[in-house]
Amino acid sequence: MIEKKILLLLTADGFDKRFFELASETNTYKKAYENLEIEYENYFGKRKYSDYNSYRNCRDKRLKKAKK
Repeated sequence: MIEKKILLLLTADGFDKRFFELASETNTYKKAYENLEIEYENYFGKRKYSDYNSYRNCRDKRLKKAKK
């Protein structure tokens, strides 16, 4: 059975939550993102986003939308 924390990476909110967990452990957001993509790729065999800027743009749009 797949752990819930792994399945949560498939959702935008779960991915964001894990990103911010890793961000507290690294020096930069970009490093946290790259570590998360490695983790994601190990579980699912592909990257979720093409690069950090793509992820950041999607994340920022979600955060703006949530504030409305």
